[in-house]
Amino acid sequence: MIFSRRTLLGVFSLFHLAFAEHSAAHAYGSSGSDRVRVQSRLEQLTLSPDFKITDKPTTRTYDWTITMQEGAPDGFYRQMIVVNGQYPGPTIEANEGDTIIVNVKNKIPKMGTSVHWHGIFQQGTQWMDGPAGITQCPIPSGGSFTYKFKVEGQYGTYWWHAHAGAQLSDGVHGALIIHSVRDPLKRGKHYDYDQVIIQGDWLHNTSAEIVAALDTPQGYQGSQAAPPPVTAMFNGYGTFNCEKFGTPETCFTREPYELQVYPNKKYRLRLINTASHAMMFTSVDKHTLDVIEADDTPVSSPGLKDLHRVRFHNGQRYSVLLNTNQGKPGDAFWMRANVSTACLAYTTPEFEQVNKGIIRYIDQGHGYKPTKHLPTTKDWKDELDDTCRDLNTADLVPIVRDDPPAHVSQHGIFNTQVGSLVAQQGNVTRFFVNNVTFEHLWYRPVLYDVVEGRGVNRTNVASLEFNKPTGADIIINNRDVNPPIDHPYHLHGMEFWIVGEGTGELTEEGYKNLKLNTTNPIRRDTHVIQANSWSVLRIKADNPGVWFLHCHIDMHLAHGFAAVVVVQKDAVEKFKIPKESQFLPVSMSTRPLLAVADWHPRSFLMLDDPAAELYFPYIVILTKKLLRSYRHRSKGGIWSGCGLPSGRILT
Repeated sequence: MIFSRRTLLGVFSLFHLAFAEHSAAHAYGSSGSDRVRVQSRLEQLTLSPDFKITDKPTTRTYDWTITMQEGAPDGFYRQMIVVNGQYPGPTIEANEGDTIIVNVKNKIPKMGTSVHWHGIFQQGTQWMDGPAGITQCPIPSGGSFTYKFKVEGQYGTYWWHAHAGAQLSDGVHGALIIHSVRDPLKRGKHYDYDQVIIQGDWLHNTSAEIVAALDTPQGYQGSQAAPPPVTAMFNGYGTFNCEKFGTPETCFTREPYELQVYPNKKYRLRLINTASHAMMFTSVDKHTLDVIEADDTPVSSPGLKDLHRVRFHNGQRYSVLLNTNQGKPGDAFWMRANVSTACLAYTTPEFEQVNKGIIRYIDQGHGYKPTKHLPTTKDWKDELDDTCRDLNTADLVPIVRDDPPAHVSQHGIFNTQVGSLVAQQGNVTRFFVNNVTFEHLWYRPVLYDVVEGRGVNRTNVASLEFNKPTGADIIINNRDVNPPIDHPYHLHGMEFWIVGEGTGELTEEGYKNLKLNTTNPIRRDTHVIQANSWSVLRIKADNPGVWFLHCHIDMHLAHGFAAVVVVQKDAVEKFKIPKESQFLPVSMSTRPLLAVADWHPRSFLMLDDPAAELYFPYIVILTKKLLRSYRHRSKGGIWSGCGLPSGRILT
C-alpha cells in the first residue's frame, strides 16, 4: 500500500482537527472574574539585590509541573498550558558556571511537551537543548524528564519556552537570567534596580486549534497566514475589550500591569519578547530609554540612547535603562507595547494594537500608600517607523570586543521561502528551506540519527554541515517577496556575528566578492531578515551538535520553517547520551492494532499513547496488515523510538 503526500496531509488534518475539537470542549466553566485561573507571580520578575553574584559555582534545582488549565491573562477565559500554575512561568536566576537542574512533570492531558533554553549553548549537554524531534522525544503526558546543564562562557538575559508543536503560544515560557562577575553592566554603578518585563502576544484559541485550522485550505479566520494576536502582554497582563467583544461568561475587564518605581533612580528593564508572532514597539510616556544589552550582548553607542521606542521581534531581548527623573511620588505614566502591524498579514476587529501598563512613582517612606488613579499621559508624538526590522545593526556596538574569525574556509546557504503543498482537500501553506519543508519526526530526533551514524535525512529537513572547529558562515536568503514576509531567525547552540546584510539574494559569486564587517560586529542568537533580503551570520563551529535554526514565529515553524546545522559530525557520532535522557515513552510490545507512524517506517507510536496527539505531521493510520507490510519492507528490522532500539513490530 502506497500513501501519497496528498493522502497523508488529509489524514493529518482530520486527526488534528479531532484533537482541536476535544480541546475546545473544555474552554469555559463558571462565569465571573473570581473563577480559579492561572496566576501571575510578579514578585519573581523583580530581581532581588540580595542575589549573590559570584564565580563560585553551585547547583540550582527547580521542580516544575506543566498542566493545562483555565486562565484569562487579558480577561478572556481560555485553556492555557502553564508551569506550576503561573503565567509567565517561573524565573530561573543563576550565575555563570552554575549547574541548573529542572525536574519536569508533564500533566497535560494527551499531549507531549518539551522545554528549550533559549540562548544557552549546552556545551557538553547537547541533548538537553529541548526541541522535540531534534534533540529529544517529547515528554509524554503523565511522564517526567530532568533537564541538567551547566552554564559556561555566557551571561545575560535569556528565556525558556516550550518547544513542541506551537505550545509557546499557550503560555509555556519564562525568564532565564544568568549573572556573572564578568558582566560589564553592574548594579549599583550602571543601574539601581533590575526588573524583568516579559512581553508577548495573546490569542483566544489554543495552538492546537489554530494549527489544525491552518492545515486546511480554509485556514484560520479565513486565512492560511499566521494569525495576528488579539492582545499584547506585560508580565502576563493584557486588556481585551470585553464590553464590546465578550460576555460575562467569557471574559472580564482586567486591570493593567503596574510597575512601581522610586524617583531619580535607574531601572534596568530586561525586555523579553516571548510573542508567538508580534514585533513590539516598547515605550514609556515622557521617558526616554537607553539600550544597554541586545540578546545577551552588552552594547553601547550614541544611536542607542534617548530612544522614544525600542523595537524588537519575538525571541529577542533588550535591556534598557529607564531613568525615573520625570515625576514625583503619586505621578503615573503609561508604558506601551505597540504591536507592529507591518509584521502581520491581516488584523481582526477585536485586535488591540496597544497594550498599556502603568509606571507609578512611589515614596520610600514608611507607611506611604501608592495612588490608584490611571495615567493621563500621552504617547510620543513622532510617528512609528512601522517596518518589520531590527534596531540598526550598526548601532549595536558590543561593549566587550570579541571579533569573529577574520577569514573562514567553510560556508553554506539557506534559501527560505513560503509556498504550498497539495493536500487531499486542497492546497495548504508551508515554508521551505532549500526547497524542503521541515517535517517533525517526534519520536526519531535528528540528533539520534547523527549519533547512530545515519546522518540527517535531507528529504525531511534542510541542513548544513561544518566539520572544522573554526569559523563558518551561514548565508540566509529570505526570498519571500510576494507576499513580503519578514522573519526572526533563531539559531540554537551558539551565538553568531552579523557580518553582512543586504537586499535581494546573495549568491555564491556575490559572497566571494563581499566585504564583510569583522570589526566588533554585534553578536546575538535571534536576528530579523526582512523580505527579499539576506544576512551573513558568522559562527565558531566549536560546539559539536545538531543545532536547530528556525523562524521564531510559532505558526511558521509549525508549517516547516526550520533547518539544522550539524557541527563536527565525527564528534557527534561519539556522543554518549546518558541513559536517563534516552527514555522511550511507550511500550510497543503490547499496544493495540491501531498505530500512528511518521514519515519514516522505523519510528512509530500507538494511537492510544498519551503523546500521540502532539501535532503529528503527515501521519498514516496503520492496520495490522500494513504493519506486517512495513516489517517485510524493512526486512524485519527493529523499530526505534527516541533513539532506543527497544520497540518491536506487532504480530
